[in-house]
Amino acid sequence: MYQEVADLPFRRIYGLDFEYSGADGEIPTIVCLVIQDLRSGDISRYWQDDLSAMTTPPFETGEDIALVTYFAPAEVQSLLTLSWEVEASIIDLFAEFRCITNGDPRAGKKSLIGALRFFGLDHLAPEDKDAMRNMILSEGPWTEDQREAILDYCQQDVVALGPLLEAIINQNPWTELRLNQALLRGRYTKAVGFMQHNGVPIDLSLLDSLNTNWEAIKTQLITSVDAQYGVYVEGSFNEALFESYLARESIPWPRLDSGRLSLDRNTFSNMSKRYPLVQPLHELRKTLSGLKLNKLAVGYDGRNRTLLSPFAAKTGRNQPSTTKFVFGPAKWIRGLIKPIDGMALAYCDWSSQEIAIAAALSRDELLWDAYESGDPYIAFAIQAGIAPPGATKETHKDIRNRCKSVVLGTNYGMTSYGVAQAAKIHELEAKSLLQKHRETYRTFWAWADNNKDIGLLGLKLETCFGWTIQAKAGDVKANTFLNWPMQAHGAEMMRLACILAVERAIRLCAPIHDALLLEAPISQIDAEVLRLKACMFEASEAVLGDGRACRVDADIVRYPDRYMDEDGQDMWDQIMRLLKQTEGYPTRFSRDTCARSAEPYLYP
Repeated sequence: MYQEVADLPFRRIYGLDFEYSGADGEIPTIVCLVIQDLRSGDISRYWQDDLSAMTTPPFETGEDIALVTYFAPAEVQSLLTLSWEVEASIIDLFAEFRCITNGDPRAGKKSLIGALRFFGLDHLAPEDKDAMRNMILSEGPWTEDQREAILDYCQQDVVALGPLLEAIINQNPWTELRLNQALLRGRYTKAVGFMQHNGVPIDLSLLDSLNTNWEAIKTQLITSVDAQYGVYVEGSFNEALFESYLARESIPWPRLDSGRLSLDRNTFSNMSKRYPLVQPLHELRKTLSGLKLNKLAVGYDGRNRTLLSPFAAKTGRNQPSTTKFVFGPAKWIRGLIKPIDGMALAYCDWSSQEIAIAAALSRDELLWDAYESGDPYIAFAIQAGIAPPGATKETHKDIRNRCKSVVLGTNYGMTSYGVAQAAKIHELEAKSLLQKHRETYRTFWAWADNNKDIGLLGLKLETCFGWTIQAKAGDVKANTFLNWPMQAHGAEMMRLACILAVERAIRLCAPIHDALLLEAPISQIDAEVLRLKACMFEASEAVLGDGRACRVDADIVRYPDRYMDEDGQDMWDQIMRLLKQTEGYPTRFSRDTCARSAEPYLYP
């Protein structure tokens, strides 16, 4: 049917799409499936009754079979719901559309309709999409005419896949390398489907209790936390009182052009890191301003399942909902994560991932030596002559903290003012530290500035596995191009680790930026952590090259303990105390109870 599609090296190429229904957090209920052979054009349609009776899929499978979809995680979840084991190559047109249009404002919406419109295929866009989705989500029962309408609607999406694939290939012709990169992204979307299907275990009874008593708890929480600030009046945040508090504590807070205090979430987050005294107030504002516990996508089986939204960010990172995903809202919410009886969870993350990427890709050997030292902040201080040889975190704590602000801030183009705020030092000292960083790591800065210039000139930046960004001057901020290579290669590293883990039957619950959440029986958790670390090591080695790899840390939580973020512990304690006043819950889940073993690990 389509020449470019027909030339792809697969025995069979199918376009497919499921329709399904179900509430957030639940395993979906499959409604129908439509399949098209993209070479012959033959179409097959199946209603849910037919599908539930099948033990194997109604199409050929194998490595030489390609499944073409738009947003493959949803289709993979549907296959898992039907308990179909499907071995096939996946081409996800959502991922490919995002890749070739990343940074292009003309791309508009990322939906199938948006992609079709971008390529002038508007005539293939389904009509009355919202009305049809509402009909499907109603979960029936449907009349015979409604069934046919749903199948017709599903078929419209499927018949658009062939022309869309052809257009994408013509936009950026697929060499063997380009095809392999697309298939690698397809393997990741399959891994995402598995993780979305697994979900994160949640303490459902505690969540229900918090939901029931939330309004009363919020009122008491304001009184409790605000006792040390005095910035709330009748339950509302008062900017004038907050300004007075800042003056009393001598905290230099960022301001808007109008002169008023900048009170957005990002500013509060950054300032709470620089001034820990503000952290409880930041957590309170996050808890009150957008948190609706009943928005967490938790199913009846106590699993937090939501779209992980792969490739949504310019860097290719995931962008799950900040209200539906348990790692999105205030950090104390993560205390709801709890392994079920007999199980354990492990939070495995790369140590100083962005520094390792910056050093390896720029080939700055001095920066790599700093990373390999295990403490890149004190290493920078020594290399720059700010601290003497042999200095440690314990002997030169203040110097290390100042250097940490510089090392972390340079990737984001932080100014001397920003470094001064973060390190609580004079701006002149911050400027001097930034200059020493440039002088110490000249190779890195030459590489970083070159990347920024390339991006600002409207030329293409590309990762080792083909994720790209290209934007016209003025469409993207300069600092985006400064940090993009580190973030985008970090995303590639995370994707490859997920692929390896899922394909080796390691049970992943979710990716969290530069970390992965693993679930396993208590008796197997240590061995599974070693297996996952091996995957993460292998992925980092593939991205960094030259035999280099990132260290991996692991924090393990065994039932009956619960996961806890250190920054959310105090708020969790307060909320549990307030909940106890109404329902008799334990007043504190101690740090000992929530303790997680943590040891750095570098795979040999």
